[in-house]
Amino acid sequence: MATMSKETKAFYRLVITDASKTKRVVVWEGHSSLFNPVNAAAASNPAFESDMQKMPIIPKGVGGVLREDDYLLLEAKDDGSTQSQIATAAAATFRLRIPITVRNRRTGIVTERVLGVADMNLTTDFNAADMSATFYREIGYWQVPAQNEAKVGLSIAHNSRILIGFGDTVGAA
Repeated sequence: MATMSKETKAFYRLVITDASKTKRVVVWEGHSSLFNPVNAAAASNPAFESDMQKMPIIPKGVGGVLREDDYLLLEAKDDGSTQSQIATAAAATFRLRIPITVRNRRTGIVTERVLGVADMNLTTDFNAADMSATFYREIGYWQVPAQNEAKVGLSIAHNSRILIGFGDTVGAA
């Protein structure tokens, strides 16, 4: 189990969109309680579940194919119980695992991989403003590289599990 400063209670969703971000398709949506916590009641350093067997599965190909320069967006909104701030300054507070399948269009080689914190372009100033409880806000994105296309999920569904979690800024109200 991993430990964080404080749980961020929020709704998360994955959205695929074209390069101009005009056409949007929500491919997955869920509450942080799907990933959190084993012991959230602890005032300091609550324990969070890290067993991937208990995480939700994303079926391969849900939402269609992302083409070259398309985006996979990670969005969040507060669940209304507490105002949350996502800390982007310390990577230790991130827990992110998004399974994808990438195919090189020129060579035809298919690669299954998992996007982590290092793969996502996370919004660096997100903790400057609280998350809204009324609308989703983009907190990160992954852009499909040149000559590639991608699908969310892996071919073996058992391995296609998602994990998203962020801890609050230490000392955040």
